[in-house]
Amino acid sequence: MNYIDGLRQDTSKLPNGMVFNARIKFMERICEALNNNQLPKYHFPQLQLSEKEITSYMEQNTSLDEIEFQAMSAHLEEFDHDLGEFRTYLQTRFGYWATITQDFVAAIKKNFPEQGFLELMAGNGYLSKGLRDLDVKTYCTDNLSWSQYNQTGKLKLTDVESLDALSALDKYGSQVDNVILAWSPDREDIDYQILQRVRKMNVNFLVIGEKDGATDSKEFWQDAKLLSDPRIDEINEVYSRYDLVHDQLYLVK
Repeated sequence: MNYIDGLRQDTSKLPNGMVFNARIKFMERICEALNNNQLPKYHFPQLQLSEKEITSYMEQNTSLDEIEFQAMSAHLEEFDHDLGEFRTYLQTRFGYWATITQDFVAAIKKNFPEQGFLELMAGNGYLSKGLRDLDVKTYCTDNLSWSQYNQTGKLKLTDVESLDALSALDKYGSQVDNVILAWSPDREDIDYQILQRVRKMNVNFLVIGEKDGATDSKEFWQDAKLLSDPRIDEINEVYSRYDLVHDQLYLVK
C-alpha cells in the first residue's frame, strides 16, 4: 500500500471521513506531479490538522457512545500522525527535500530577472528543472557524495553535472549572478566552506534551509549574515511551510 492509500484507509475508519478528502487529493496531486517528473504547481497548505479542525470534528461526533468516541479519537490521532509523515515520504520516495513548486520558482525568476543561476548539491535537480522550464540560464551540479539511503540523485528531472560544490564554484561562479543551495545536510560543514568561497565572488548567495534547525551546519548559521531584502520576502510568500519544519529562502552574505 502506498502512502496516499494509507491516508485513505485512515479516513475510512472515521465517521464522515470524506470531509478530509480535499486534503488527501491535494497531496495525491503533489505525488502525481513528482511521479511524472514535474514540479507541483502550487505551494502547500498546512497539511496536519489544526486544533480548530480537531475540535470542530470531535464536536460534530458527540452523538457517538463512549466506546465509539474513544475509537474515533484514536483513529483521528493516527490520521493526523500519518499526515505529519508526508515530508519524510517525499524525501525517501522522491528525494524531494526543499519544497520546490512552480509558483515558487516563478517568483524567483520574477524577482531576479534576466539573471543566471548555479545550483550546488542539486540532488535530483528540482530547482534547476523549474528554472530551466522558465528559460532561466541555470547550471545544475552535484557529485552526490552526500546522498544515500533514499532516491536523491536517482530520479533526476534535469541534467545534473557531476561536480562537487567547490569545483562547481570554480567552474561556473564567474558566469552567473546567483549561487543557490537548498537543504544542505546539517551534519556536514561543506556549506560553511561554500560560504567562505562565495564571499570572494561577485554573486548573490541564496540558501533554502531552516535556520538552526533541520538543515545546514552550526558553523554555517553562526557565520552567515542574513540580509533583509523585499525580493526574498516576496518569494517566501509562496514557499511552503506546511509542517513543523520552518525552512525558507535566505539571502546570505
